[in-house]
Amino acid sequence: MESFKIVIDGKECEAFPGETVLEVAERNGIVIPVFCYHKELRPEGACRVCLVEVEGAPRLVTACTLKAMPDMVVKTNTERVRRARAGVIELILNNHTLECPICDKSGECELQMTGFRHGPKKSRYAEPRREKDIVIRGPLIEIDNDRCILCRRCIRMCGENMGNRVLGILNRGYKAYISPFNGDFIESGCEHCGSCIDVCPVGSLLDRAFKYKDRPWRMIKTWTTCSFCGSGCRVEVDTYHGKIKRAVGRIGVNEGHNRGYLCVRGKWGWDVVYSDKRLKEPLLKENGEFKKVSLEEALKVLKERVIGRRVNLFLESSLTNEELRRLRSIFGKEAYSDSLGYYNLLKGIASIIGRAESSPLTSIYDADVIFVVGDFIEELIPVVATLLRLAVIQRGKRLIRLGTFPSKLDSVSFSTLTVPQEEVINTLKHLILGTFDTSYSSGSREIDSVAKVLRGKRIVFVLGGLTPYSVEAEEIGKTVAYLADRAGNCSVVAVPPKANSLGVIKNFKIKEPDEFDGEVNVIVNAEFERDFFGLELPKAEFTVLFTPYYTPEVPLADLVIPIETALEKRGSFTGIEGELPLDTALEPSYTLLGSLSSLPVIEEEGGTRAEFEVKKEPGVPRIERKKGELLLTVLPNRTGWGSVSYYSENVARVSGERALYLNPADYRRELVCLKTKNGEITVKAVKDERVPQGHALLRVERFTRDISELLKGSFPSLSGIKCEIAEE
Repeated sequence: MESFKIVIDGKECEAFPGETVLEVAERNGIVIPVFCYHKELRPEGACRVCLVEVEGAPRLVTACTLKAMPDMVVKTNTERVRRARAGVIELILNNHTLECPICDKSGECELQMTGFRHGPKKSRYAEPRREKDIVIRGPLIEIDNDRCILCRRCIRMCGENMGNRVLGILNRGYKAYISPFNGDFIESGCEHCGSCIDVCPVGSLLDRAFKYKDRPWRMIKTWTTCSFCGSGCRVEVDTYHGKIKRAVGRIGVNEGHNRGYLCVRGKWGWDVVYSDKRLKEPLLKENGEFKKVSLEEALKVLKERVIGRRVNLFLESSLTNEELRRLRSIFGKEAYSDSLGYYNLLKGIASIIGRAESSPLTSIYDADVIFVVGDFIEELIPVVATLLRLAVIQRGKRLIRLGTFPSKLDSVSFSTLTVPQEEVINTLKHLILGTFDTSYSSGSREIDSVAKVLRGKRIVFVLGGLTPYSVEAEEIGKTVAYLADRAGNCSVVAVPPKANSLGVIKNFKIKEPDEFDGEVNVIVNAEFERDFFGLELPKAEFTVLFTPYYTPEVPLADLVIPIETALEKRGSFTGIEGELPLDTALEPSYTLLGSLSSLPVIEEEGGTRAEFEVKKEPGVPRIERKKGELLLTVLPNRTGWGSVSYYSENVARVSGERALYLNPADYRRELVCLKTKNGEITVKAVKDERVPQGHALLRVERFTRDISELLKGSFPSLSGIKCEIAEE
């Protein structure tokens, strides 16, 4: 892109077509104050505090909306500009409550800092302030409209970037105030991502879990990686005196691939560290009763009863690479893991390219077309859904989605192919033929239109959401990779469902769930109902459990050793963006690596490299549905994914409820008995036209015993399971 020169405050600056004066100034270290502007939002020019003087222009103009032009001369600090800027700030401060001593935003408030630097030295306003004593309190978010400056950042972030449109301005003039449209956050559909709080320049939008807890300048700010899903988001964890006070994304400042965006789990799930279910001391079972023992005694028993025996090793996928390598060196290279579904997906990709790997998520910015395969990406990996949305609205990418259920991404997609689950692979095969044979017709105008769009384009295929948990995960991976391989100049992004799924796969040979052959069980940070749904803990001579919490497996174990949570860890995860570092300012009493360090090593630390047979053939459909059968999808709610739904009081405040969603044609009554091959539950049924006929969507707030029984024999699948609604 050809650049040109402009002059700002006497300094010659390089500019590019489409850039604003404010963007050029920021890149060259020239400070122009802003309120309504934010680098992640479209310019609006509403607050007027970024006014600058342009040579030849009759009046001052807003730098955030002014496009840079060749040879433009801009002045940002003339007397005229300073007077206008101070006037704008004075008008804002006239009716802005001065609660800085008690306001949580004090110390990082943009109005406070800008007022000191660019505002008037004293106010000429003698009348009483007009108070908008309208405070709206949600479970996690509070709006204090007395402090609001109506910059509309929160409204634009929620509506444009997040696609939720929860917030708006009610009333007019000085009576105007910000509110959820229904007056209630949950009823208005708020997803509690916290992005509105992050971009608010003043103390109007507040994190209720942080309110009155501490001051920004006193806290230690530690950057780490969120462990609550597979997005691998960078997050700032603020602590004081060794206690977490809040988690912050820092939208527009964060240099991680998530760009500061978080979800409800990453923003508020930090309180799992302080759960009342935390395990405080090692426990040893004697004569059917637990007794507290020292760590040294527990490790001595572990060496005597476990080391040297055949082990059933169960791993949850939020352990660090350092912990995984150490576990491998002690217990061997074979393990059972909740990464099995994701491994199956990568195995399908490997059958085409020869390697079980994924392209980085940031490759979406280099593609002409983003082709998304999967349902409920916005529920399971919300930040990835946000980044896909922003690639469309900020960078003009074309997005195409293939799935069975509707998605928020459909509102920005160029085309959406909504097909029954049993038709997903056949639809991909139609696209393979239509992309390379211009005379081919699938019989569907929508599919043929998409095939035409894909021809000759750089495509990035994104597999995520429930795709790793599909009955056809391996076949979908195989078919998508085949299409990408045939198209050339394409890439496949397989987003992992858990924080270190890739790390587990690189370090261990993942075993199938029916291959239990050990004499002893070793369970590391895993819960069977949550991570190995539908499986039973195999009988063994001795069972060891490493866990931060009192889990349902504690009564079944013979030895329980406490470990730290992910927010207390140092080390790294392996994400699709590479190595993701973890750090902490906390000092936990027990650590997994600390416990493992005294155990004898049976082999050197190292990874395992699986060999895959390359066949270069598309996948084969695995779902066959008879007339009258329903296909069940079990979906953990946004708040029910991972440990946060079990141990976070913050997240529990906005958790959903269990319900079975059915198409009106399949709906019979309000309370139904849902049956699968191996289990059944009684659940409330809800009519929902968005659920395709012949499908059943079971939303759960967490995996409980009855859900695990319902899914018996289906692990690792959560989607495409045959079920029926039992007759009365």
